[in-house]
Amino acid sequence: MTTRTDQRYRAGATAADIQAHYDVGKDFYALWLDPDLTYSCALWEGITGPPGDADLLMRAQHAKLRYHLGQAGLTAGSRLLDIGCGWGSLLRMATEETGVRQAVGLTLSADQYAHVRSLGLNGADVRVEDWRDHEADGPYDGIVSIGAFEHFTDQSMSRDERIGTYRAFFGRCAGWLPPLGRLSLQTIVLTDDTNHDESVPDFFAREIFPGSALPRLSEIAAACEPYFAITRLREDGADYARTLRGWSTRLFQAREQAQLLVGPDAYMRYRTYLRASEIVFMRQASALYRITLRRWPARRGPAGTSARQILPE
Repeated sequence: MTTRTDQRYRAGATAADIQAHYDVGKDFYALWLDPDLTYSCALWEGITGPPGDADLLMRAQHAKLRYHLGQAGLTAGSRLLDIGCGWGSLLRMATEETGVRQAVGLTLSADQYAHVRSLGLNGADVRVEDWRDHEADGPYDGIVSIGAFEHFTDQSMSRDERIGTYRAFFGRCAGWLPPLGRLSLQTIVLTDDTNHDESVPDFFAREIFPGSALPRLSEIAAACEPYFAITRLREDGADYARTLRGWSTRLFQAREQAQLLVGPDAYMRYRTYLRASEIVFMRQASALYRITLRRWPARRGPAGTSARQILPE
């Protein structure tokens, strides 16, 4: 498989941008995330109680991970690609609970890479690698990407440039999957009445994720169409508001330890970010989508082409 090196698709968060946020220190994140360090929106369906409770938070995060593994069609003996693997919670569940034969995780965070390696997961291979540079040694049975899509573009890009980058991502994923193979994607999106030059995206880019930009659902739909059908879509912004409330509560409860680890300024920055993000989701200025995509069979393609013609070699 050839590597895509077109510089038009090199925008978005760099490794330095990712490390500025995620490499603050695992011990700091451990104070307020669940015990498996899952740093993305949980799935609270059927789970009641205070979101700051560690056991409930972990149950909701495990429910999310199982959901995505199921939507991607992963079963015992499968091969998984996890794009944006974080501290390895999905890799761990895939290998230890689902029985996935091989799970490849991509991250740009040196801290996350070191942590996943330390877990000693049988069948897991973690790499500090951009999806644009990934070279698969064979097809994957399913792909999961949770919370990485937001980092693929930046605010300087036009709508067409963003769609071009997203389309390059979906093309790469389609090339790694067999016909009818599935990609399970989770991402924050801007709602239709929020502009890229307003305060919400500025806040995210400046205070949370430098070098990043939130997509729109319409951009995702346009970008994936040559390669994938969207077979399931759920909007869970309320779940993210609840997850953020849980994280914020736990960080406040551990404020003395947090300030010793990262200093009072960093503690306050994260506390402000968590509270402000919760308000953003409560106002529905942003949404959280979990999207199931199925690769077109070889005979399907847009505008009279075949998918075999447009999929990467």
